[in-house]
Amino acid sequence: MHGHVRVTILFILLAILGCSTQSPNQIEDSARAKYILVTALDAWRAGKTKSLITRNPPIRFVDDDQIAGRELVDYELKDESAPIQPFTNVVVILSLRDDGGQIILKNVEYQVGVDPVLTVLRSDR
Repeated sequence: MHGHVRVTILFILLAILGCSTQSPNQIEDSARAKYILVTALDAWRAGKTKSLITRNPPIRFVDDDQIAGRELVDYELKDESAPIQPFTNVVVILSLRDDGGQIILKNVEYQVGVDPVLTVLRSDR
């Protein structure tokens, strides 16, 4: 009887471990992607996006609102707890100051690249 219990426990443990939807590399890439996205958005909020290119390794950041000179007042990841997969759209809620000084909220999407170049690219549809 004890042998059957051990085998059952072993199968349950293997099933639990096998049900993980992310491999260790995916988890590492997800954490890295989130770090890169937050670093880029923090730099924009601080008015220091030019510093991203001087980092080691550099981060390439492209956002139409940033290029247009709009100030990022704040931002929020729509689903803070969701993993961020490289090259998959991530929804971010931006609080921007428009040319008239008004604060506007925008839901935008970014894709984050982690290899071979670190990138944060606006990918709105």
